Amino acid sequence: MRIVHICLLAPYNDYWGYQDNLLPKYHRKSGHSVTVITTDSVHKNDKIETVPAADYRLDDGQHIIRLSSKKYFPHFISDIIRYYSIYDILEKESPDFIMIHGLNGISALQAVKYRKNHNNCHIVADNHMDYHNSPLRQKPLSVILRLFYKFINLYCQKYYDSVFGVTPERIEYQENVFGISHRKSSLLVMGGDDEKIHFNEMPQLRNDIRKELELGNDDFVIVTGGKIDRSKNIHLLMQAVSELNGKVKLIVFGQPNDEMKNEIAGLSDNVNIRFLGWIPSDKAYNYFLAADLAVFPGTHSVLWEQACACGIPCVFKNWDGMHHIDVGGNCKFLYKDSTEEIKSVLFEIADNKAEYLEMKNVAEKEKNSFFYSKIAKVAIGDLNEYKRN
Repeated sequence: MRIVHICLLAPYNDYWGYQDNLLPKYHRKSGHSVTVITTDSVHKNDKIETVPAADYRLDDGQHIIRLSSKKYFPHFISDIIRYYSIYDILEKESPDFIMIHGLNGISALQAVKYRKNHNNCHIVADNHMDYHNSPLRQKPLSVILRLFYKFINLYCQKYYDSVFGVTPERIEYQENVFGISHRKSSLLVMGGDDEKIHFNEMPQLRNDIRKELELGNDDFVIVTGGKIDRSKNIHLLMQAVSELNGKVKLIVFGQPNDEMKNEIAGLSDNVNIRFLGWIPSDKAYNYFLAADLAVFPGTHSVLWEQACACGIPCVFKNWDGMHHIDVGGNCKFLYKDSTEEIKSVLFEIADNKAEYLEMKNVAEKEKNSFFYSKIAKVAIGDLNEYKRN
């Protein structure tokens, strides 16, 4: 099958571990012909930089087409509503399946035009925006833009087979804000790149990492990380672990923002805490495999689902619309931004071996729900069962 991924709403770095990288990767590994149409911007050194428009292939055969946006509008408008000419590319690539990443773009109109001219083509879209992370709530023109994109999606969804929210909250958001019908909405979870989760090397990884960090095999090791800002509450977790006695230890990886640097540095100076700083994203899997528990006491990040893909028990901050990561008892939830609550939950898990083993058994049994090799197949689905009503 010929598949085109349209990724025109954000910078795109080849070989990274985001959903718009991993779905094409695993579609290609399944034997499909894959083209990614994306922007001329990339993340580099914590900044967004422009690269030349280009047409090339990745090592696995994915066809990457980088485009510059058209400047048909006054400068400030063309920066807000970026227009990319993709219809002729779609005609040339002749896809059987198109996946549009994001609902706040106008390129979907060209994909719909292609679908109308090629009735055998299927289109799906996905949504990563919710009430907490949406850029449409930050711009001065946000009300107008929300109405504009709602109008586009009300039209386009008639030609979509499905519109995926990557969390239950984001399904609710796409229905309420973009007007996507409940019948069209489906959940497509994020997850981990299972090719980079080395389960067969887990005992060695566990031993090596613990030895390197001077952690004992009998220590109850917790891991957390990501972009460290105040909303992630990692400082509360570090404070909680520093106050716990016994063999509870904490590994923290990630880069604190300017506000948190001094506080994290101070908390890192504790015998129970190992602060690693920034690590390559794919190395996070190794630390999950080396630990006993992953804890994320603040706002959501893709590391939640990556930890679930590693089969490790977890503790998450409770958020409405985020309970998809509970697959039958693999995790517990925190309900307060409280060091005392964190200490209580950690002590309960670490001190109750039977309860911990039950969590671990569920986590290991259900981990493949978060493998991108499986998620990529869910995204395509059974094309014969898709409905366009």
